[in-house]
Amino acid sequence: AVVSTQSTGEGKYPVPMDLPGVGGNEGSARVLEVGSNVTSLKVGDTVIPSVAGFGTWTTHKVVDERAVKKLPSGLSVAASAMFAVNPCTAYRMLKDFKALKPGDWVIQNGATSGVGRAVIQMCKAEGFNTVNIIRDRDNADQVKEELRSIGADVVFTVSERQELEKFCKTNTPKLALNMVGGRETISLLKCLGHGSNLVTYGAMSNSPMSVPFGLMVFKDITLNNYWMTRWTREFAGTSAEGEMFEQIGDWFKSGVLTPTPHEERSFFDYEEAFKRAFQRKQLFVCDRTLSDARVAELV
Repeated sequence: AVVSTQSTGEGKYPVPMDLPGVGGNEGSARVLEVGSNVTSLKVGDTVIPSVAGFGTWTTHKVVDERAVKKLPSGLSVAASAMFAVNPCTAYRMLKDFKALKPGDWVIQNGATSGVGRAVIQMCKAEGFNTVNIIRDRDNADQVKEELRSIGADVVFTVSERQELEKFCKTNTPKLALNMVGGRETISLLKCLGHGSNLVTYGAMSNSPMSVPFGLMVFKDITLNNYWMTRWTREFAGTSAEGEMFEQIGDWFKSGVLTPTPHEERSFFDYEEAFKRAFQRKQLFVCDRTLSDARVAELV
């Protein structure tokens, strides 16, 4: 993803990156050749990096087989490229912090993000209901309708706090997913019921998170945090990872889960990709790059 790589280069993301270096934390690749001692992969397999900071902005790479891991077959290019972070983050937050059952409510901010969209679709598949919060914007009604079309139950803008709190009094969430941080955290806490959990996985507001004593203590709300990179380091190669990959792969192939809206580009269009990264997810596609007429200028 262009955004996470930009943050890494700026020193905002805690993954070491030697400079000069190759960018790209996310992405997928197709195995073209394997050595005689390789046992876990074969030609044609689709793979993703085993750890962050791999350097996916490249057309070819020679790596140790332990540096990548195999994805389920039959995925689209976009689904495989986005597989490792956003869908897996959504999956783990829904599985690991609160025992949810069909009919339960989950609330989240940042609902238009890649994780937010995955949360909506996964909750729909599991029978959970979602309360979704989005930024105020001129086309808010259009965005609300688009989120409802992928399974969102209700969508509120940030300024619709009173309507949100009124709704949650009778449809009380047990789990809150916090991507924005800052004072927007208070809105989530007000909506949660007694004994619920708030999981923070981002800080897009770039402001300190506000957690009033009364909302946290008197409602017995547990504060959790989540970082996919840390989870991967601890659980790579385990049955938990394998089960997660299989389920997410099945959801993608069945259409239950769809890739985040995105734009596919040649590497040569990197400047435009950076400009557009906060409006729509950007994917660099090697086939587009290698077939780009501008390649001849490098020879």
